[in-house]
Order: sequence, then structure tokens, then C-alpha cells
Amino acid sequence: MLPSSLGTTKGATTDDKGNFTLNAVNPDATLVVQFIGYESQEIPIKGQNSFSILLKESEKQLDEYVVVAYGTQKKVTKTGAVATVKGSEIKQAPTVNVSNALVGRVAGLVAINSSGEPGYDGSTLLIRGRSTLGNANPLTVIDGIPRDGLQRINPNDIENISVLKDASAAIYGSRAANGVILITTKRGKTSKPMLSYSFNQGFTTLTRLPEMADAATYAQVQNEINEAGGSPITNTPEEIEKYRNGSDPWGYPNTDWLDAVIKPLSLQNRHDLSIRGGNEKILYFVSMGTLYQDGIYKTSATKYKQHNIRANIDANINRYLTLRLDLSGRLEDRNFPPRSAGSIFRALLRGRPTEAAIWPNGLPGPDIEYGDNPVVTSTNQIGYQRDRNYVLNNNLGLLFYVPGVEGLFIDGNFALDNNFNFNKKFTKPWTLYSFAGYDANNQPILNGSQRGVSAPELEEWYNQGQTITINGKINYSKTFGKHYLSTFVAVEKARTKVMTCTPSANTLFRTR
Repeated sequence: MLPSSLGTTKGATTDDKGNFTLNAVNPDATLVVQFIGYESQEIPIKGQNSFSILLKESEKQLDEYVVVAYGTQKKVTKTGAVATVKGSEIKQAPTVNVSNALVGRVAGLVAINSSGEPGYDGSTLLIRGRSTLGNANPLTVIDGIPRDGLQRINPNDIENISVLKDASAAIYGSRAANGVILITTKRGKTSKPMLSYSFNQGFTTLTRLPEMADAATYAQVQNEINEAGGSPITNTPEEIEKYRNGSDPWGYPNTDWLDAVIKPLSLQNRHDLSIRGGNEKILYFVSMGTLYQDGIYKTSATKYKQHNIRANIDANINRYLTLRLDLSGRLEDRNFPPRSAGSIFRALLRGRPTEAAIWPNGLPGPDIEYGDNPVVTSTNQIGYQRDRNYVLNNNLGLLFYVPGVEGLFIDGNFALDNNFNFNKKFTKPWTLYSFAGYDANNQPILNGSQRGVSAPELEEWYNQGQTITINGKINYSKTFGKHYLSTFVAVEKARTKVMTCTPSANTLFRTR
């Protein structure tokens, strides 16, 4: 903070506690207080000898600075290619995945989304195009620590995002070959506790579906193919008419497989609650949230739930030392049927409209192969697969101002990240029914057959990962008249351990 007397050259710089002294000041003068990121204030002295001044944040001044690698830089002096996005802009997008919210907000950022499945609907982000070797994903750095989690971080926790596209990211070495995405989360501010709650209800639908032929058209095309190949026709004109008019839904069904399996709208919602505030001794930001995302299938077994919590705390121990404690965790709970989305959609597009998806009495119709009737395989009637992922990100940081050397300070971090992933897959046989004609009372006859596995099967597997990151930085910044010098030396070390327990022939359990 830079206090000075208006209309004079008298000025001073506060210490880290905000204390300052101005000598021989006219009692009628006006005190001017300035600090980067805060509004300039003019306070009449009126003979007072001491002041208690509360700084007010200025978004306009904050916009003049951008986060770059291990620090910040003024935009007018920045030479590297860096793009920034405010957290308030990210919140405006009704997406549940931050990677999708960045689409169209960063120049030169390419997003490729190959799946809309709940829990796996993130975009692949490319900053420098697709590389020819290895992984083309950019490095993600959250609050100064390289770590995964861009897609699943709570948008309401984000203060800003910086995308480093060129040499601005060089300090991260080879890991920055594909660019760097820096995420800064919210921290406390000097104010009374501010409680915030938000709720977002969204509806999702497929952008486009292919228009499939009805049963009569399909039967007619079958005849045309046979005629062109010199084979007898498959369907008589009378049979084609029965497919068209629906007079015999048992013997001549007319099925729209997409309509039978996919619902027009799916729900997704998010609840977020946070509290933010602090004083000259301690600053805090605490948030918690939950989101739910449903699948697009009717009676869907595909769902995604997430619960997250974050606590960012800054404590001023004394005039020289400040400690930071960042704690965050989330539970990613994914639920699917044992059949994959690719298998379900393959069966949807291959399903013949002349076959019943569901018989008039509610029983499921036949399949083409492998028991894949998507009316059944998209639900939990055939079992379930549950994927639970627990993520814990913790960081203890310190900021130490070296006594007696103005502008020299040291900061460091000790980060511990843990990941626990549990998978369980249970598959059981299911029954599909084929039409076998009518009995003597003109009642339909259905023959049931067991499909899928011959007996219930259970598979379980487990993965655990741990990353420890330690970094330290010596900084020096000082103003010399109209000139400003800022430099630092940093070192970082990271160690990752992974443990995996996967299913094998010995971990497959069958029950009879």
C-alpha cells in the first residue's frame, strides 16, 4: 500500500501489516492511499494522527494483471501469448464440465468432444494443435500446483483461468509443450462473512438424431434389394400394409427404436453454497456443492453424481510470515449398465423396425445378436457398473518477508494429492421374448430365452494414486523511480505413486 499526501511528494510504503508513517504533514492535507487491485482512496487528515483504512477491491485494476506461471504480470508489459477468463464468465455457462465452459471463450483454444455420456462428457482441449507424439493435452495447474481436475472443479470456486500458449509457459519445462492452463480459485477477503447460494436446473437433449425408416418402408426396400439381386421378394403387399396400418402389432410391429429408448429431455442440476470473509489476521473461503446429471435413456441406469468441498484459508502469523492452507475434495459417482454406450447405440441403429422393442403386454422383444435389445441393456435389469472416484487435494504454503531487505520474500508449497478409485461390475442374465404365432384362442404366443451371461458375474477392481509436490521460490521486487524490477528463482520436485488391483480369472465370482 502506498499512502501519500495529496499535492506533495511526501509518501511512504506500508509494511506487511499495513503500518506506515508520514512526517511533517499539513493537518489540512488529504491522505491518498493506493494499492494494486484496490480502489484509490482520498482521506482528509483533519489533524488526526492515526487512521484505520479498509481497502476496497477494484475489478478494473485487477483486470490490468494476469497470472503467468509462478506469478502475475501487468498486461501492458506482458510479451507472451496469455489469454484469461474470469470465473464469473465460467459460471454463466450452464454446463457441468469446466472444459466445455471454456469453448468459445479463449482465442486459439480447440475443444473436441466425442461423448455426452454423464461423467465422461468433458472436451479434449488443444492449445497448440494436435501433436504427432504422445499426449497432446495441456498441463493443468491449480493454485500453483500441477494436478488433474480441470474438468471436475466447481465453476463457482474459480476466480480466473489463464491459458499460456507460448514461451510464457517455458518455466514448466517439457510438461508445457502443449501449453498450460492455470486455474486460480477464490480466497478470502477482508469483509464481514458473505454467504452465497446458487442453484441451476438444466435440461439436456440430443442435438440431432438420424431419421430411421418405418417398418413399411423397410419392408419395401427389402423387396427392392431382393428384386435387384434376382431373389424372391420377402414381404407381400398385404404384409407391408399391415406394417403400415398397425392392425397386427404382434405379427407386424412398427418400431422406432430411438423413440423407444431415448427420452426427449434429461435433467441436470447443481447446488452450491459458500461463505467468504476475514479480517487482518485470517481470511477464508469455504464452499460445498453437489451436482446430478441423468442419462438420456428411458429408465436409465446411466447417472452421474458429484459432491465437492473446498476450504482456502490464509493466516497472518506475524508481520513477516503468512500461512496458506488449501483443502479440497470431491466424490465422483458414476453409474452405468454393464453394456457400454457404444454397444447400446450400435444396437439402436441396427435394430430393424419390423422387430418389436417392447411387446404390447410390456415384455421386451428380441435382439439382433448378443442379447442387445437396448430397451433392456440401457437399464439396470442386466446388472450395473459403479465407478466411485475419491479425490483429495491438499496444500500447505507459506510466504515469508525477509526482515531488513525490502522487496525480498520467500514462498513455498507442500502439496499432497490422493486419488482412490473403486469399480464394481455386476452382470446377470436377462430374458428376451420372440413371437411364435397365435394359439387356438387367437392369443399371442411368446417364447422367452435367457440372454447375456449364463450365471451372475461380479468383478471388482481398485486403483490408488498419490502425488507429492514441493516447490520453493525466492522473489525480489522493487521500484526505482519510474522503473520496476521483479525477478525470482524457483525449484520444484514431484513424486507420484500408483497402485492398481485389476480383476483376473481369480477375481471373477460366479453364483448359481
